[in-house]
Amino acid sequence: MKVRSRAKISQCMIVKNEEANIERALSWGKGVVSEQIVVDTGSTDRTVEIAERMGAKIYHFEWIDDFAAAKNFAISKAKYEWIALLDADEYFLEEDAKKLLFYVRQLQNKDYDAILSSWVHLNNENQVMAVGTQSRVFRNRPGLRYVGRVHETIMAVDGSNFKFVDGVNELAIYHLGYGKMQHMEKASSGRNLKIILKELEERPDSHQMLGYLGDEYLSVNDLEKAEEAFRKAISLMPDTVEYVDPIRASMTFTKLLEILYARGNTPEDVFMEIYRKAIKRLPEEADFDYYAGKYYSRMKNFPEAEKYLKRALDQLEKYGTAFKSMFLSGDIREAYEMLAACCFNNHNLAECINYSVILLKADRYLANTVLLLLTSFLLDEASGREGAAPAEAVAQFLGQNLYDFTSLKDRLFVLKIAMRLQYQSLIEVMRGMFSPEELAAVDQAMAAENGNNS
Repeated sequence: MKVRSRAKISQCMIVKNEEANIERALSWGKGVVSEQIVVDTGSTDRTVEIAERMGAKIYHFEWIDDFAAAKNFAISKAKYEWIALLDADEYFLEEDAKKLLFYVRQLQNKDYDAILSSWVHLNNENQVMAVGTQSRVFRNRPGLRYVGRVHETIMAVDGSNFKFVDGVNELAIYHLGYGKMQHMEKASSGRNLKIILKELEERPDSHQMLGYLGDEYLSVNDLEKAEEAFRKAISLMPDTVEYVDPIRASMTFTKLLEILYARGNTPEDVFMEIYRKAIKRLPEEADFDYYAGKYYSRMKNFPEAEKYLKRALDQLEKYGTAFKSMFLSGDIREAYEMLAACCFNNHNLAECINYSVILLKADRYLANTVLLLLTSFLLDEASGREGAAPAEAVAQFLGQNLYDFTSLKDRLFVLKIAMRLQYQSLIEVMRGMFSPEELAAVDQAMAAENGNNS
């Protein structure tokens, strides 16, 4: 059989009033996809005009409160072998977009139907808030279609085995709709809520739809109704560990834990009852332990917080992020910061130093982390413990592992942190790294700064 190495991609999307996003949504596919299909479901802004100007094929679909129907209509218009179906507020970076052609051409004659990618949620400041998993690039064949009026899922509707290639470490879809304002705008429109309530009229025992109902209430800060929906969803989940939709089950548990944590006064037995149910049903999920660590840290039970945070990171390393550990993946820096602080409060200075170094290797100018790191060294020195590192060894460690002390910026940064701590021995070592002219300028600048702050 002749190998078809020139597989092509049809980019498809459904839109409504996306003039702020449509240009970006179409730009990433230029030079990568072979056609761009935009299905409009009733825009009243310039979405269609912009899409036409950018060369997309425009189709119109009368909205019937069914996302799957609209997306399947878009798929029916695609003529190439593979489909990339992202929303208007989602995009690939240029380097990842170029990888798509390589992937689909490698897979064209293999027994795979879709490519898994990371799903990176950004807030209004373009900061990563969470990292999930999605299958938005899939083969164009009649047996693959979306199912579900809302929170629709691509699946094999012909009963065949739907096989994925794991590309989560290679490909990332960025999602701009995760900011609080965007969530509230979507929720306040009532679009999803209306469909979810309609689904629940037909399927009142659907724990998936009840989970989505909780999401809608949580997005408008109605914590009481959100908790009620999540608890009811949990009560209706099957007893088996296996789920058709493990992501939805995980999100239901995690968001309930988030509500209980955020209250600040949830009794331990109430919080841990949900935690134990969660890990029993989804034992590979790291987010449950992450929230348990956050809960105990807030309660200032640092030994328990350290235990659960370590377990969360171990789970993440052992089982990865495919279809799991969405919140810990997005909050990984916060998790390490919290763990370092817990180790410090538990007088576990060696591990505090270890976790602080991990953080600083990613960003060496995290002032609070450097403060914690140097405080650990200072306390160790003050303890008189045999083998405690003297200031010269601390400076050498910093210079070899984290900082370039030929750089004035790095020397000055560490010196200022040492001065905040009144870490006198390290101050003396650091000052010895400056020339007399540099020291004079540094002292003059600090004197002026202190004068302005007084």
